[in-house]
This record gives sequence, structure tokens and C-alpha cells, in this order.
Amino acid sequence: MKKKQVVYSNLQARRLRRLDIGELHQPKANDADVLVSFTSIPSRFADVDLVVRSVLSQSVAPARLVLWLNERHVESLPRSLTAMLGPKFEIRYTPLDSCHCKLVPSLQAFPDQTIVTCDDDLMYRRHWLRTLLDTHRAAPRAVIAHIARMPAVDEQGRVKPYESWPKQKQRGVSGHQLVQMGYGGVLYPPGSLHADVGNAALFMALTPRADDLWFKFMAWLAGTPVMTAGEKIGRPREIVGSGAIRLKSINVNQDFNRRQWLDLCEHYGVDVIRLLAQA
Repeated sequence: MKKKQVVYSNLQARRLRRLDIGELHQPKANDADVLVSFTSIPSRFADVDLVVRSVLSQSVAPARLVLWLNERHVESLPRSLTAMLGPKFEIRYTPLDSCHCKLVPSLQAFPDQTIVTCDDDLMYRRHWLRTLLDTHRAAPRAVIAHIARMPAVDEQGRVKPYESWPKQKQRGVSGHQLVQMGYGGVLYPPGSLHADVGNAALFMALTPRADDLWFKFMAWLAGTPVMTAGEKIGRPREIVGSGAIRLKSINVNQDFNRRQWLDLCEHYGVDVIRLLAQA
């Protein structure tokens, strides 16, 4: 993080930690019937309360926020996190132990619920959830993402490294070829993903470090397009000290995303050119 980013991140963290926990749990007239779901790792537990605070203090807050953790972490949670528990925030446990925990257990526990995913190292802007929901109302069957990319191929039809996949900068654009980026926040309507989505053996074999790509393929197999949110908002702020071990950096720097994408295409017999040609 740059020095200026650190300053702004610390300012937002201080503001969020001044919010009254009891007030955050109070029902509001404009609360949305939506579940926000995420997961975390022990090295970030001390600051996950900032994620919770940023989500519960949205201009349109969710009815429920669920943090999914592996079962071995039951006794290792800091007071700063457990103090956040209440009517709107709960911690649940799962035998799963991968990035896919941000969504898969919630799909299984709440199959009829609209689910929004977020990351554990970011503080989200005040209208983050409202913008996703506004777009969802206009396109109720689509997966809605604040940030999306499009896989790129070279002249020979070979998939380029992930870092060269262009971001979709237009707002309110829909397409089967778009790949939602989880860190920006993604809304999944009920029934929008293929039945394989909960197959842990399969997603750990094909995409052990790329939940975004797994969920993208599950949407594509189900015939669900991805759509960018109709309104641009500021990027979420990274929590100071959380970026050194970001999975995103590992996947991009070592080109793991491209390898996992190719594994998905091979397993499901997908022609990349045909996928990219879909509107």
C-alpha cells in the first residue's frame, strides 16, 4: 500500500470502530432481504471486525451477515470479532478449508436466499450493497459484480496470462463471457449456479486457489450471465497489514489463474473461443 492509501485506510478503520455495535444490529426500515457471506483466515481475524462494521453500516444494510470459518478455529477468535456477534452477524463453521467457503456453505444452508459475497481484507464503501441491489432489481437473473474481467486470447486462440485480461469498465454491461471479481463484491440470485458448485472434491482439484473462476464457470454452465453494477462507486479500502498474503497476488504473479481456467475448460469440454463469443 502507498503511504496515502495507508492514511485513508487508518482513518476509515478509526471511523468504523467508533460505531456503536448495538446500533449496527438495530433493524432499519430499508434493510434488504439479502445475505452477505464471507470467509477468513487466522492472520486476519484481528481486523475482520472492520469488514463486519463496513457491511452493517451500509446505506442499505443486509438482513444477515455470515462469516464461515473452518471448524478448527472455534477456540481461536479474538474478542474484537466475537464482540460483533448479534442479530445481524453470526459465525458458522464448516469442514471446508478454502477460499470457496465464502459462498458454498451459504448456498447449501440458504438455497432460496439472494447472497452477496465480500472479502475479509477490505472495508466497503457506504453504497456498495445498495448499488448491487439496484442492478439486481433491473436484471434479477444475472450475477451482479462491481468488478469484472474478460478472458483474453492471442492470435492462435491461446488464453493469455490473467493479468492481461481487460477489466470491463462500462457500467450495467451483461455478458456470459464476463468473469466476476469477488473482492469487489458479487451478488448471486437463488438458482443462478450449476449443481456442481458444492462439489468440494471437484473445485479443490480444478480451482484450489480460484473461487472466482469456479463460481464463474458454475454461472456459465447454468446459463447465467454476469453483469457489472450499474453505478460506479469507489474501490473498497484495503485493511492495513492484510495485503502481504493476498491470494489474488499469488494467483496473478505465478499465473495460477490462467492454469486453473484452462483446467476448468478441459474438464467441462469448453471451447474458450466459443465462450468469449457469447453475448
